[in-house]
Amino acid sequence: MRWRGGASRLAGCCALLAAGAALASCAGGSGGNSAGSNSPAGTSPARASPGSASPGKASPGSTSPASSPGRTKIIGIAQFALPPAGQGCTGARRLPGGGTSIPVTVSTRQSQVAAMANVCINGQGPFPFIIDTGAQGSVVTAALATRLGLPKIGPPVLIGGAGCSARAQVSMTSAWNVAGLALQPQYVTYLKIPLFGGRGQPDGLLGSDVWSRFGAMRLDFARGRVTVPGPEQPGPTGKTTISRPATVPVPASLLRAKPAATAPMTVTSQPGSTAVSVKIRFGTQPPLAFTPDTGASQSAVDTAAAARAGLASTNARVRQGTVCTIAVLPEVRTGPWSVAGHRLRPQPVGVIGLQRTTGVAGLLGADQMSRFGSVIFDYAGGRLVLGAG
Repeated sequence: MRWRGGASRLAGCCALLAAGAALASCAGGSGGNSAGSNSPAGTSPARASPGSASPGKASPGSTSPASSPGRTKIIGIAQFALPPAGQGCTGARRLPGGGTSIPVTVSTRQSQVAAMANVCINGQGPFPFIIDTGAQGSVVTAALATRLGLPKIGPPVLIGGAGCSARAQVSMTSAWNVAGLALQPQYVTYLKIPLFGGRGQPDGLLGSDVWSRFGAMRLDFARGRVTVPGPEQPGPTGKTTISRPATVPVPASLLRAKPAATAPMTVTSQPGSTAVSVKIRFGTQPPLAFTPDTGASQSAVDTAAAARAGLASTNARVRQGTVCTIAVLPEVRTGPWSVAGHRLRPQPVGVIGLQRTTGVAGLLGADQMSRFGSVIFDYAGGRLVLGAG
């Protein structure tokens, strides 16, 4: 997704927003979503979503297959579990060495995976937010922004993705926390997002703009925890890019065992925005840039990249919510694919136009990363660690 119009300080970003459904991440194929943070810089990504049945969504947890001409089945929007409201914004635990661990709710529906945590803003909440490393900047729904009385900063900006566009408003949070872990005040973006903000639905996205300020973040799918190695640091004051792994090791407090795979991760940060990418290879094809996106409940590949790799259709389509519409996306099978020489389990992935609007060829979603049990985003060290014990 790219920002169009509005202040130039809102840097372009990607976004396809799979609200309540499958894809999600800094990628905009059939839609775009946005975010800003710590200094209004746009961002954003597609995301997964949750909740109970509500208008425009399939009934809870159902696949709702429906045959269409050509024997193609359509898979309905997945519904994911929300964090317990009764838990409030509590559960943060200080760890030896200065780290902090917080509870997250991880759920699997139709082989798709989503992780969410409770967020409190200005003393109100909890509000369920998706843990979304594919979102370059954090986002709240327009309904939540209105409820909280968040200020409008500057005029609305136009965000666009493949197939649709929408207007978003930059705002700012003051006092806020995730499950009791205090976060710095920062810029956020808000807008109306299909399948977000209603009963049983998420209220926002916690993006890489937040997690990168801790230097690294571990998402433990198997145990339902997010761990950061130390205190939150100030955000970037200018644009920086980490294009190769650092010599400094991954924070020891995040490692429980020898990793299954460690991949170089490009990290580009600027005020209000952090984008990440790794190289994925289909068979013997040249490597492609993918966003490792915990907010994408299903992995996705760009339409042209899928064609070049000769990926075969599954004869199924998946209904997805985007930033401003609900679309039906075809699925293909990955066949043999890998990251940093480590074979990934073959699986169906969604197909959507990502490259032209976002600059990435795909999304490595929570469905694939969760198979490793845990994943570490080493923002400071330029590494993605899969299977950290």
